[in-house]
Amino acid sequence: MMASALLLLGVVMSVMSTSAASGAKPNIVLFLCDDMDQTLGGWTPMKQTTTLYSEKGATANNWFIHTPVCCPSRGELLSGRYFHNIRNPTPAGGCMHINTSKVNPSSFGAHMGQSTNNTVGSRGAGYTMGWFGKHMNSCPKSPPPGWDCPSCYWFANGGGADAEPGGYINATFNFYVGGKAATPESPLNGLKAGEYKASTDGEFAGYTTSIIANKSIAWLHTVAKGPDPFFVAIAPKAPHVAATPAPWYATGTFIDALQAPRGGAYNASKEQLADHHWLIAQQDIITMEQSQEIDELFRDRWRTLLSVDDAVAGVIKALTELDVLENTYLFFTSDHGYNLGQHRLPSCKLNVYDHDIRIPMVIMGPGIEAGSTFDFIGSNVDVAPTFLALAGVDPTTVTPPMDGKSVASQLIKIGAKDSARVLNKAIPTSTATSVEREMTKAGVDWRDHHWIEYYSLGDVTRTGHLVDDAKSNTYRAIRFVGSAKYGNTLYAEFTAVVDWHFASPNFIEMYDLDTDPHQLNNLANSSSAALKAELHAMVVEQFGCEGASCT
Repeated sequence: MMASALLLLGVVMSVMSTSAASGAKPNIVLFLCDDMDQTLGGWTPMKQTTTLYSEKGATANNWFIHTPVCCPSRGELLSGRYFHNIRNPTPAGGCMHINTSKVNPSSFGAHMGQSTNNTVGSRGAGYTMGWFGKHMNSCPKSPPPGWDCPSCYWFANGGGADAEPGGYINATFNFYVGGKAATPESPLNGLKAGEYKASTDGEFAGYTTSIIANKSIAWLHTVAKGPDPFFVAIAPKAPHVAATPAPWYATGTFIDALQAPRGGAYNASKEQLADHHWLIAQQDIITMEQSQEIDELFRDRWRTLLSVDDAVAGVIKALTELDVLENTYLFFTSDHGYNLGQHRLPSCKLNVYDHDIRIPMVIMGPGIEAGSTFDFIGSNVDVAPTFLALAGVDPTTVTPPMDGKSVASQLIKIGAKDSARVLNKAIPTSTATSVEREMTKAGVDWRDHHWIEYYSLGDVTRTGHLVDDAKSNTYRAIRFVGSAKYGNTLYAEFTAVVDWHFASPNFIEMYDLDTDPHQLNNLANSSSAALKAELHAMVVEQFGCEGASCT
């Protein structure tokens, strides 16, 4: 079973092709992990990816998510819109409060994909689209607009179960090819057309990451040489719980002897947490037994990422062999970070602190400097407008308006506007046009802060600790990074989830992350009323923003 699971995911020995000519439009690949952290060393297992990808691309130092939980964060990425613009009108219902009808009909796919039912015409931007793996938790059974063209592939689920079977092992997927329900090759358990059920006795050992990787690679072989550019999302469940490793990585790797990171805010004292909002202030100590559970979860999370590392290597190998890598932009990111004992939160996410909201982002492609890093603030609402810009669609013109911004001109250096295509023959025409357009607006300052908002899912317990609660853990916040005026500051307002419109926030947290990177010393009580009023006004303005009014 191991051999079949790794059929296409060998170690990549070849180097990037230098013969591929640039096209009118680039191909785009998105690797989207689930719960992969930035601050706790989550990138460490990605050894092949580092060599083949991040060392040849640009790595973000300040990439964030707006909402640290799966469905809202993915909805924000797909739509390019903040939570308050895609949420339900009340706390009841939805996909973790998201109104999915405000996401799927107008996602970036609806603007890019060839569809009879999309936002910008029957061919959109002319892309053939493939989605493999986790979509939103309330995953559409049939492909949404843009993902239903004759060559499109929809192999998606909502992440499956948080236990086995059905999580990483023997998961079920919605399965559509060319917009039509696919017929299972070997119907099991009464499966109908449009359904796929993995099996440990079937292909790729029934392991989710191997299945979606290999199927995406097989699809690339069918579309890469076609007449149209392609977009593909490869979205493994890893390292989300149950964090079940592939059998071949369960033991015998460098991970076996590791423990979760200690220090910083790990198992912080009661005194250190006393000035935090109620959920954090009431946390009990992490016991020795709970620490051992945290360590095992930490190890299993990294073990699942070894399979993601194989998947990335396999995809890059395929793109190289197909001679399309040099006309392809690749993005690797996550839907949010994670807790592993910080602020006495033994697992999960859901909180306002950096370990939950900072995520990896690595971008590689034409015109992006190899081995570089960038400091400007980016986020998951910037992903959709960036995809559109690369594809030649002006993201500022779409409806409904996107709240994020394209980062294309921040990363792709094309020289003087009038000689861009002469100096940079490798940059696709659609991308160069968008970068030129964005450069004309270069006088507009890039943001110096990041918007955060979260609406409690109720009382959630993990490893014997309450990690979310309805009465204190709904918040809106601004996280400044390198601001000339506010430095590296987090300002957050907390309320109960029933206070849906933040009419009566009742608690404030403020941290200076230059002197307090672990967010343990709440400065709210010692800060001036004038400063808090100023920051409150900024939060109120951002909470009501849409489109161009958002920063």
